[in-house]
Amino acid sequence: MIEKKWKTLSGEVIDLRSTIEAELREVPDAEVTIASDSQQRGQHTEYVTVVTLIRPGKGGRVLFNRELIPRVRELRERLWKETWRSTELAMELTETPDIGERMRIDIESIHIDANVDPKHKSSKYVEELVGLVVGQGFKAVVKPEAWAASHAADHAVKHKNERAKPHAERRNRRAG
Repeated sequence: MIEKKWKTLSGEVIDLRSTIEAELREVPDAEVTIASDSQQRGQHTEYVTVVTLIRPGKGGRVLFNRELIPRVRELRERLWKETWRSTELAMELTETPDIGERMRIDIESIHIDANVDPKHKSSKYVEELVGLVVGQGFKAVVKPEAWAASHAADHAVKHKNERAKPHAERRNRRAG
């Protein structure tokens, strides 16, 4: 598996496979979806990959990692790298492990951060990106139905879960 630092939206560092397996043992019909998004940050491009665990009738969880690389200037390359990160993770998670109690994890779908609507620049790459995912044996979902890319990955790449923390820390320091 790709060795990356995986976290929950609350900031807890986790082992991705163990966390997914524990969820699936607790809720066997949970749906696992993967998506990635990117954001330009100065001279870098930040990629976020998310795994969502939707537990019917019991809510869901979002697990994510971040990677900062030198700036990717072309939209096509950025979208391709997003989609490949998601697909590569799906391939790793669906491998049947050789050891112990590990379980095979089924992926419901990979959500792609590209929109079929021609008014969006990403629309000209939809077929290519879907082909990348489907060619590896996974179901591809594009915008506007790709909620994991539109909401979960977008939320994490924009650090929305971390915005309140610096203010809270300042308040705590002043109060203490």
